[in-house]
Amino acid sequence: MKHVIEICICTFRRPHLAKTLASVARLSVPSGCELRVLVVDNDDWPSARSLATEVHLPFELAYVHAPARNISVARNAGLENSKGDFLVFLDDDETVSKDWIDALYEKMVSTDADVIFGRIVARYPTGTADWLVAGDYHSTQGPEDTTKAIKTGCSANVMIRRDRAHLHKSRFDLELGRTGGEDTVYFRDLYQAGAQMRFADNAVVYEAVDPKRLSLRWLLMRKFRSGQSYARSEIGTSEQPMMLRAKLFAQAGAKAAACAGMWGLYLLERHKRNFWAIRGALHVGVLSKCVGLREPILYGHCDEPLRRAKNA
Repeated sequence: MKHVIEICICTFRRPHLAKTLASVARLSVPSGCELRVLVVDNDDWPSARSLATEVHLPFELAYVHAPARNISVARNAGLENSKGDFLVFLDDDETVSKDWIDALYEKMVSTDADVIFGRIVARYPTGTADWLVAGDYHSTQGPEDTTKAIKTGCSANVMIRRDRAHLHKSRFDLELGRTGGEDTVYFRDLYQAGAQMRFADNAVVYEAVDPKRLSLRWLLMRKFRSGQSYARSEIGTSEQPMMLRAKLFAQAGAKAAACAGMWGLYLLERHKRNFWAIRGALHVGVLSKCVGLREPILYGHCDEPLRRAKNA
């Protein structure tokens, strides 16, 4: 009997979905497996239905409408509607290399892991500022120390084994569905439940970076939120949350101060100045969560008001 690998693509009003599906259509299939694609539409009305259902793929494709403008709702719909032995999450602004699934699956089988993460390589539009390209802040690389356990990760390129009991009930936090960080907390929870997570460096996807995200302000906000997500997951799993909160606050305060000093040292060098500002924003985010500040809303914004399509 063949193993079913299901690729879940959560989407929200993004035309790039057509390119994502086109790249998926060219995937090679691991021996003894079959692929299935699940498109989860997070729009208020089923705007992606025609694109998803009219595309021609060499595999079965299912479409699910999960309205909410909340990525956690969409990802949970993927978990609940998946029929695969392995569930893979892929974003709708990404394209994949031909051997992407092969690399994830080979790593999963060879390590008997529960979760396998892959690399995300950012593709910047023409005219992107030099400091952004040089810093490559939108890409996701593997861990520097491969001997240490991976405790959390990103849902933009990941394979999850579905037959392990400790994975069945885990869901993405709805409160984080518009702020981001839902995947950090989700995979941290899996780790706490005993999940073994590994990284496949040769499992590569390519992300088309939205021009709206090519600013220092956006990167500072995202890094700030990442710090909050880290602190939230650490404090939430601690048996002594108040003591850990105080420890995190002291550590983050010292690191934020060090980053501020480095920022001042490189005040006249834009690339280095911005690097330390972005790094400092992470620690400021930890500080803010330690004192109870809520996460900012980064996703789900749209010029159109909430509405239902007349001809859905």
